[in-house]
Amino acid sequence: MQHLDNMEDRVDALLRQIANGAERRDKIVEAVSQAVADTGSLSACVEDVRTVSRRMLISFVDTSSGLARTVGVSASLAERSSRRVKQLDMLLRRVREAQVVANSLQEMRHTVASVNETMHSGDLERIVELIRKYEEANVNLGGRAPPSLLQDYDDDDDDNGGMKENVKGKEADYANGEEVAPKQQQQQQQQQQLMMVEDGNRDATYPSHCAANKSRENKNRDGDNDASHPRNHHFEAASIIASARESAREKLLEKFRVASRSNDKLTIMQATRLLTQLGFSEEGCSLYCTWLCEHTIAALKKMVDRELRKMDDPTEAGMSHLGLVSTVLDAVVAAFENEEEFIRETFGDAGLLKLLTELHCKSTSQCVPVLKDFLKKRQEVLSSVTSAGGINTNSSSSSSGNARGQFPAGSVEAAAGSPVFPTTSSAVAATVDPRRTDQILEEMSHLVSCCHLYWTFAQSKQQEYMHGVEATGKQHEQQEVVVSVDSLWSSRDNPLMNTVQEILGVFVPLQTLYFEAAFEQALRLQMDALHAAAREALMSGTEGGGDLSARKRTGVIVHSSSHHHHHHQSSKKNETYSSPSAKKTANFMTGLAALYTSTAAASGGEDEEMPDAAMDQVSITLPDDVFFFLRIALHRAVNTKSTQIISAVFIACIELVQSKLLPVLQLQTTLPPAAQLQQLQQQRQDFTVPSRVLRWTVAAHCTATYARKLAEELRQLARENFSGKDLLRFTEQAEDMDALSRELTTSVEQWVARFAEVCYQVHLTSHLERFSTLSYNLTEEMFYHYELSDPWVQVCVAAADVVLRPLDAHLDTHCFDLFLLALVRRVVKTLWQAILQKSFSGYGALQVDRDVRTLRTFFLGRAHELQLREPFLLLTSATSLLLLDSPKDAEQDVYEGLTADDKRRLLGCRLEFKRAEIERLRL
Repeated sequence: MQHLDNMEDRVDALLRQIANGAERRDKIVEAVSQAVADTGSLSACVEDVRTVSRRMLISFVDTSSGLARTVGVSASLAERSSRRVKQLDMLLRRVREAQVVANSLQEMRHTVASVNETMHSGDLERIVELIRKYEEANVNLGGRAPPSLLQDYDDDDDDNGGMKENVKGKEADYANGEEVAPKQQQQQQQQQQLMMVEDGNRDATYPSHCAANKSRENKNRDGDNDASHPRNHHFEAASIIASARESAREKLLEKFRVASRSNDKLTIMQATRLLTQLGFSEEGCSLYCTWLCEHTIAALKKMVDRELRKMDDPTEAGMSHLGLVSTVLDAVVAAFENEEEFIRETFGDAGLLKLLTELHCKSTSQCVPVLKDFLKKRQEVLSSVTSAGGINTNSSSSSSGNARGQFPAGSVEAAAGSPVFPTTSSAVAATVDPRRTDQILEEMSHLVSCCHLYWTFAQSKQQEYMHGVEATGKQHEQQEVVVSVDSLWSSRDNPLMNTVQEILGVFVPLQTLYFEAAFEQALRLQMDALHAAAREALMSGTEGGGDLSARKRTGVIVHSSSHHHHHHQSSKKNETYSSPSAKKTANFMTGLAALYTSTAAASGGEDEEMPDAAMDQVSITLPDDVFFFLRIALHRAVNTKSTQIISAVFIACIELVQSKLLPVLQLQTTLPPAAQLQQLQQQRQDFTVPSRVLRWTVAAHCTATYARKLAEELRQLARENFSGKDLLRFTEQAEDMDALSRELTTSVEQWVARFAEVCYQVHLTSHLERFSTLSYNLTEEMFYHYELSDPWVQVCVAAADVVLRPLDAHLDTHCFDLFLLALVRRVVKTLWQAILQKSFSGYGALQVDRDVRTLRTFFLGRAHELQLREPFLLLTSATSLLLLDSPKDAEQDVYEGLTADDKRRLLGCRLEFKRAEIERLRL
């Protein structure tokens, strides 16, 4: 609790506060009194200040008025001074202009007076310099020199003195300020009228240099220097300069011709530079470009003739056609780059375009004899294309993407006029050496690529210089040059591009011919290897046996093979291949099939295994070989940078795979007849299908993979080299190859599923029939008895293991996994149907669960990459339902893969579960 003071303490405190307040009041009163006293003492001072301010105000006003008047006068003086300064600046500018005019007139008079002496001395550089000075001075006068100031050409000193006096007089007049302006304007108007009168006679033909001099001498002799003839003096000066320019031009042209005959490049460059300075830029540029082009052509022609002779002479080492073409084009590019700086400095971008035009149209034609010789020396192969109808130079143009983006317009229409190019016959392909054809195609590709690199360089330079011409604002002056340069890229105007068209025109038919020949060779090598392995196995088996029955068996085999061979020749309508070489291959493969059939039909335990086992040692390399040269052909076509060539070659790749390779794969993966297959299966317990069929199935899967990779490679190459419509075009073609790959993959899956069905029917049907007949209404004693003595599943697993071992050895991982998947689905389907027909006790449910787990574990362990859990999901869910303690528990789980009806049917298979209780379930 707070302590409270008593009354006395509170009263004492209040009295002390009152006393303190009284003291503060007294202090405040004292301070106020002091302030009042101070104010009273200062009032006199304040009054004095007010008096002084009233007296000083008048003087301040007078002073301010004086300052304002002074400022006004200063502003007026500044304004007049500014106007005067402007007038002086204008006068100074006029004086300087007059000085420039005077100097220009003096230079013109001095030039006219000196040009005769310089012309007689033969100093062309001095003549060009004088003419340029005259023209520059004339430009300073606006191109219209006053005739009155060009009256006397012989008296330079007097004229100079008079000119100086005239200028001084003008400067004196300018000193008068504004008064001289009207007079000067009047004089300028009079001079302009005189110049306008002169313009009417400007187009008159100038007299020759000699005539002008003679006329001037006559006028001087007659004393006719009167000021009434200023126009004649002006015409005489202009004619002197024009005559001097024409004479200098003729001497420069003569100098150029003499230097051209001796190939004096420095003199030629000097002459063309002087011609350009004289105003004959186009003529000088044309002369120099023509000379350089002719000089380059002469050097290239000499080199080409020498190298072609070396090619014909086997004793001399010369360049190849590709090396020679590359050297020629490099020389053309080097000639252009060496002259680029001089041409740009002398003639500008228009001159560079002119030089580029000359070199491209003329110098590159030296490659034509090389390319013609290239085609001529390979005529033995190219003639086969001609005989097969592979060359059609007049074919119509197909819808191309961007021809100018690849080669000049129309460069490959002869080669790829339509997607369906001419198909050469296999009879011609059989006579063609694939290696020689491949070499020719490689050389063609590199030749076209070399020309394309040059053309890309030339096109980039053309675009660069055209932009330079446009940037200078002289489009109207260079319009004709640009048009001519544009026309040079057309293949009609360029011999090199026309020859490149001929090469491209034969490229696609030759490529198609090479595809057929290479495929026939690859197939023949593959079949020869298989045949040789089978023959060696039979021969070794015959020698090892040494009995008469083996020899008879061998004779039967050969006879059967020969008989089947002749029978195949008699049925031509059922041939897989239409060409003779392909027929031979088909006959040979049919002979192998007959050989295998006869061997299997003969008696003995191991003789029938020898050909098949021997052929297993030979790799199936046909897909690898085919896609190797297809991939090389694709890159070779891309190297030409032609969308039509690439498209046609890729279409040929698709056609080869679809019409040649796939029929071979289908033929080799065909199962033997049912009777023969059954006979072979009876002889060998682990036999399912021939190993030959399995290995060719793997080859088919490899083919599908290669086709997909080839399509992806086309997409990648298209993205790297093309864009826009061309990229879309190649993407669509890649989709066609992908579709072919997917179709073949589907076929492989169907073949593998057929093999799985054969395996199931031969090896697993008996075991699953045992399961169907076995009762699962088991007691505890029977359940434990089956644990020790399994009724069927262990035998089934053992048989499947024996059967799958050779299949796993001959199939790759993917195909074997597909085979297992198809086999598991077939087994699961049979087990499911059998389970629905059975009745299970509690121990029977445990037994079927154990059987399913055993099968599931076995097949999952044999798979390589594919997960087989999903096919077993149906059986796993079924056994889980059968193992329930009561039907009510079925509502607590989903049991994937089973419908409500399936669940009720399975629950109904349990003997302990009541039907009414199962029907009441909400599943």
